[in-house]
Amino acid sequence: MGTTEPHLQNASTMQLLQSALEDAPYEKKLERVDALLEGEMEASSTPTKFEFDVFLSFRGADTRKGFTGHLYDRLKLHGVSAFKDSEDLKRGQEIEELLKYIKRSMIFLPIFSERYAESRWCLKEISMMVACQRPIIPVFFDVEPAEVRDQNKHFAPAFERYERDANMD
Repeated sequence: MGTTEPHLQNASTMQLLQSALEDAPYEKKLERVDALLEGEMEASSTPTKFEFDVFLSFRGADTRKGFTGHLYDRLKLHGVSAFKDSEDLKRGQEIEELLKYIKRSMIFLPIFSERYAESRWCLKEISMMVACQRPIIPVFFDVEPAEVRDQNKHFAPAFERYERDANMD
């Protein structure tokens, strides 16, 4: 599916976006995204095969109405087509619907928060992102990168629970 909307066009822009989202208070991250996108986004007449520039993966209860909502609004303001699941996507609906949006996205922004790993859906999203072999720019919201990497602190109990019951959802 092609689009002529503005999009994140090159590796340099993606690296700058990653730098903008590095460790800082969340408002500072949003300011950095604004500054970056004001200078970097431009319309492209070349169609892209992706429907969305960015897929935001997040634990809704942790960040939907705060950081993720603000980041989504900033991306849209600067012409970045971003996918953020809606609150209408209810528990029990097929995850396959959500995974289709991942396949139709160019860049993935998982927003790791304290309870991110408690969501089986979030973990399935990460798995699909890795399988797609496209850029993943992790955002750490009130957690340290080592907590995610080493699966400790807030992440340890969730992974222990999943190891005990691999079929749990």
